[in-house]
Amino acid sequence: MGATHAPARDPGLQPERTALAWRRTVMSAIIASVLIWRGWIQALAGTQTAAESASLIGQGSPAHIVGLGICAVVASVTTIILVMCSVVRIRLLHAGVGVLESSAHITVPTLMVRTASAAIVALALATMCAMALGI
Repeated sequence: MGATHAPARDPGLQPERTALAWRRTVMSAIIASVLIWRGWIQALAGTQTAAESASLIGQGSPAHIVGLGICAVVASVTTIILVMCSVVRIRLLHAGVGVLESSAHITVPTLMVRTASAAIVALALATMCAMALGI
């Protein structure tokens, strides 16, 4: 009995689809981060009208501004983490397309999956907190 070889891997468009999905995720994270930062900067500058301030409890208070600042920092850190994860994943896929013989060589590292998942959850929580604070 001879050793059997796995058939050559045909990645098709999988690397391109994955790269596009990562880019959409990063774009969404950047947009959320920018909106949170914009809300924090506006809160710092006090650009809200008196009617808006009266309608939202605690608007413009130091706690409100600190809360938005924390949300902005969390959003920035998670966005940077997602950008790094996407760059690593896209490079892995594009570097291995021509030389890989099986899909086992391009499996996603567990640490990267956990890191990206935690970053997305943290960004979602920061966004919800910022929305609750009235951005």
